[in-house]
Amino acid sequence: MSGSSKKEYINHLRRRYRLCKRRIERSKIVEELVKNLRIHRKSAIRTLNFKPKKYRGRKERKITYGFDLITPLKQIWLVAGRPCSKRLKPQIPEILRKMKQFNEINLYEGQEKLLCKMSTFTIDNLLIEERISKVDKGLSGTKSSPLLKQLIPVRTTFDEINEPGHIEMDCVLHCGESISGSYAETLNLLDIETHWNEKDIFLNKTNVKVIGSLHKLRKQFPFKVKSLDFDNGYEFVNWAMYKYCDREKLSYTRSRSYRKNDQAHIEGKNNQSVRKVVGYDRITDSEIVNLIQNIYQEEHRQLTNFFYTTLKLKEKTRIRGKVTKKYGIAKTPYQRVLESSKVSAEVKETLTREYERLNPAELSRGLEKKLRKLEDMIRNSNTNISGNGHL
Repeated sequence: MSGSSKKEYINHLRRRYRLCKRRIERSKIVEELVKNLRIHRKSAIRTLNFKPKKYRGRKERKITYGFDLITPLKQIWLVAGRPCSKRLKPQIPEILRKMKQFNEINLYEGQEKLLCKMSTFTIDNLLIEERISKVDKGLSGTKSSPLLKQLIPVRTTFDEINEPGHIEMDCVLHCGESISGSYAETLNLLDIETHWNEKDIFLNKTNVKVIGSLHKLRKQFPFKVKSLDFDNGYEFVNWAMYKYCDREKLSYTRSRSYRKNDQAHIEGKNNQSVRKVVGYDRITDSEIVNLIQNIYQEEHRQLTNFFYTTLKLKEKTRIRGKVTKKYGIAKTPYQRVLESSKVSAEVKETLTREYERLNPAELSRGLEKKLRKLEDMIRNSNTNISGNGHL
């Protein structure tokens, strides 16, 4: 007897078994099943009494976060600088408050509450279509300098830092696919404690230009700069920088050669604050440099320091070769400055007044407009260079 025939036979006996009213009739059906299938009597009784469960289908889960939330969430995400969900979630209530203050967003009933309480997983799901990964990669122009390396101490960690004023800095090349010739470079400075960020761009890097930009950017920090940390490039490791730091009473350290993790803070900021804004194209035109400088000093500076959140490593543990990292709640550099006890009340009050007058949506629109203009200028510049036969 085949499997399907056996199943059909059992179903037939099961229907007869359930219709029987007398015990002797049921006993005969059990004996018949034992004889024909050669199974134990108890097994035959269990088979005849078996009641297959009816499949009712999967219960539909109630949708809490609908597609109507994608539009306002995308607006917040763009204003916040397109961060990851872990950096975006803590900032959503404050960004919403600022956008409502300047009538930049319209929400239906209950949407604000849902936006504020949604998880990072939900944020990623709703923004999955908006995330476009870039595979571009820039070139490194760091040329190790043998000068003064014995006089400049090496720093590998900033674990003991608990006050603002300790700066990591680096130069980012805008050289395209070749580091030969002249091109623009960005000097990028980042405070370790608060993540306050300042940038400057110039053509044809020299030691004098790097020091001049550093001197100008120091005045833009809302606190006193106390120390500098840089890589082993000749633009930093030279007698001019050495004398400048001594004259200004700045302590200075350098990273180890070929160890980018020694400058992990600024290396990460190079991508977030420079590459995602300017890109990887070659820049040689002074007009383009002036536009980028305007972006650095206006919209992008205010968005980066007042509205773009960052994560700080809270704890790192190693268990059997596996490293586990725990990060604190994402905050903006402005929030970290306000929380610092080392910054004066006058500075905090000045920053608060500036923060209250800023409209993040308007700044974001202005930044996008200038970035579109920048993209057109770079495209036209590269077209002209190719047309003249220069690569």
